Amino acid sequence: MAQDICIEAKPSFLSRHKVKFAVVVALLLIGLGSVGLSSAFVIHHTDIPDSYWTTTSVLKPKLLDAPVFIGALTMITITTLALVIWGYWKLHSLPKKHSAHTGQPKLVFWLCMLGFFYGWLWIAAIIIVVIDWEKLSNVIRRLTR
Repeated sequence: MAQDICIEAKPSFLSRHKVKFAVVVALLLIGLGSVGLSSAFVIHHTDIPDSYWTTTSVLKPKLLDAPVFIGALTMITITTLALVIWGYWKLHSLPKKHSAHTGQPKLVFWLCMLGFFYGWLWIAAIIIVVIDWEKLSNVIRRLTR
């Protein structure tokens, strides 16, 4: 009997560490973007006296006067808004992906798109997708006999 030798292919370094790589790239982009945006900001036109800062923290005046820190806050805000918009888009397109069995994929698509402005239309698209229309028609036929 010959033994079958099964050699498992090792996944590549990139596929094993995909999430870590994405996080590092995102942090690098935020850092580079904050340095790039720092030249666009003028925090104060004049120096603020130390008496203006009424806090015991030493970092607060130094951070809020640093253009790179304000650039980082801007990059984080832009990234957060982009992720919220992307998530909202993915959520609203979810019924469209599961509408093949309904026989009305175009109706579900337009209900999803109009659901951005009128929320109840998106709920109607979800209802159309989750209902098993064949079972519903059988129930209605039995009730009308």
